Amino acid sequence: MVLYVVYRATKESKDRSVLPYRLKALGCKRLHRAFWEIDEEKGYNVLKVLEKNQPILLKRVREIKKPHFVKNKGISELGSLVIVMYATPKEVKRERMKHILIRAPCLRLRRSVYAFSQKHSLFDKGNQLVDALKFAEFIKGIQGDVKVIPRVVIVNTNSIERLLQETRERVEGEISDIIRCCEKIYGKALRGDDVRLIKDSLSINRRRFVRVKKVAAFYEKWLRMDFPRSLMKAYRAVKKANSVVNRK
Repeated sequence: MVLYVVYRATKESKDRSVLPYRLKALGCKRLHRAFWEIDEEKGYNVLKVLEKNQPILLKRVREIKKPHFVKNKGISELGSLVIVMYATPKEVKRERMKHILIRAPCLRLRRSVYAFSQKHSLFDKGNQLVDALKFAEFIKGIQGDVKVIPRVVIVNTNSIERLLQETRERVEGEISDIIRCCEKIYGKALRGDDVRLIKDSLSINRRRFVRVKKVAAFYEKWLRMDFPRSLMKAYRAVKKANSVVNRK
């Protein structure tokens, strides 16, 4: 059976430059930067080589698997995933990638490699967010290179907790930034700064709040993550800024 491995080698990693050579020596085939195809029998040796670089071992499955939850312990398996790996032209600005990714509920395996739910439509009935197909089409539209591997599950499940924590922090970070922006808007409105600029900024952050609510709802249905307290704080911040701006 063919397996896949993806890893993150930090800039401080002493063996960063030799890892590709060691993987090639084990017969691994590079598919994208730090994403490799490997033989199942080499799985243990590959994980040993990459043990200090957060390796995630993956395999393809025929059937579609649902996430598995253990009572009082949370999620133990993420279910079937769609892996999207890509490379963008140098002229594509990071802000453009950030804008698409912020509407894409997914797990970041490493830079330029993301895992989407195989059953996206189950958690996004209105088709309002970005799934693996939309994301891949976006990459093609900006003349980037993209590879898609469907029906994949994580083998070394000890990496799941880290992926979930990073995902939670990413969503919480977006919510916190909305709150900070609304607090600044509130202060500027009280000082009597340019009304048009203030209203434009508030409009942008209202849209951000609506978007992050949809993404958070997706994660709640998919992975049972919840963000009620953070979202309520953001709602109050938006409402507070809106109340003072509308008096202008």
